[in-house]
Amino acid sequence: MTEKKLRAGVCGAGMIAAHGHIPGYQSVPNVEVVALFDVKKERAEALAKEKGIPHVYTDAEAMFAKEKLDLVSVCAPNAYHAPLSIAALESGAHVLCEKPMALTYADALKMLETAKKAKRQLAISFNNRYRPVLQTLRRYSEQGLFGEIYLAQVAYWRRTGIPGYGSWFTNRDMAGGGAMMDIGVHYLDMSLWVMGHPKPVAVTASEYAKFGPRGIGLGGWGSDILKPPQRCDVDDLVTTMVRFDNGATLNLGVSWAAYLMQGERLQFLGTEMGADLFPAHYGDQHPLRLYADLAGEAVETIPELPRAPQVPTHTLLIHDWIRHLDEPDAPVPGWQGAMTVQIIEAAYKSAACGQTVLLQ
Repeated sequence: MTEKKLRAGVCGAGMIAAHGHIPGYQSVPNVEVVALFDVKKERAEALAKEKGIPHVYTDAEAMFAKEKLDLVSVCAPNAYHAPLSIAALESGAHVLCEKPMALTYADALKMLETAKKAKRQLAISFNNRYRPVLQTLRRYSEQGLFGEIYLAQVAYWRRTGIPGYGSWFTNRDMAGGGAMMDIGVHYLDMSLWVMGHPKPVAVTASEYAKFGPRGIGLGGWGSDILKPPQRCDVDDLVTTMVRFDNGATLNLGVSWAAYLMQGERLQFLGTEMGADLFPAHYGDQHPLRLYADLAGEAVETIPELPRAPQVPTHTLLIHDWIRHLDEPDAPVPGWQGAMTVQIIEAAYKSAACGQTVLLQ
């Protein structure tokens, strides 16, 4: 990691993510958050005062030009991830972009190309990778303990959790989608990371909006929450099947609202071992089970996971990223974010046409 004092800026005061990125930077000794951009000046000024940030902008290009930033976090609504990231990279900053990386795969590829030309890192804020249990599953995969992972079944169901009702969250033009864009991208990334990022070749999906258009199933968070009726033209549940070039399959289901028990479940089936992460069933203290054979007998193992860190996962991600700024690629690199965008874009196309979408 470079030893010079790094100047950081954050784009987006309204996103909860901005609050995660700002303290993440401020806890690094050689980083100073010097600027904050948001289109709503009062909101930006309030957050800047709270966090001790000296400069506020309502024009991102002006911030990039004047502040000469080394680091930029893009925490604006989804539709602005690509243009803000590209502008920040072109200004000479390394960029940490919130998920989803972009609304379209074409825009994600433009971001990658811009980073390459600018010789700057483009990292994606997949902070769930820094959860101890995910770190453990990834380590098992890297060590070959699963053998060949041929099937992953992953789900996260919210019962009543539609965010920011009536804001950009429920506006397809701004958000690109609902539960799949918001939650699905996280669980897609976690799955791909554990599986070792095999190449996706086909996607089949179904999309549902059974709660949001009726103004029910609403959650209590988001930058703005309005009373029904409001615009809500995004999904509140998506199921997706992804097939990979190595023959593996991923089945993914996510919801903002559904009549189900809330929680996550991640299952990875390999030729040598299987894993089942199911906190709602196994409990938060020992949420993971491993299944394998030992001396010809079927065994079930309850691993002792590392203790959860006392700092947020966003902070861990930011610290890790800054430690590796001098390396060719970020710890959570842009190309992996682009793969999630490619799959999600194909999932929405499949849901719209009712057919499997083949990927190049």
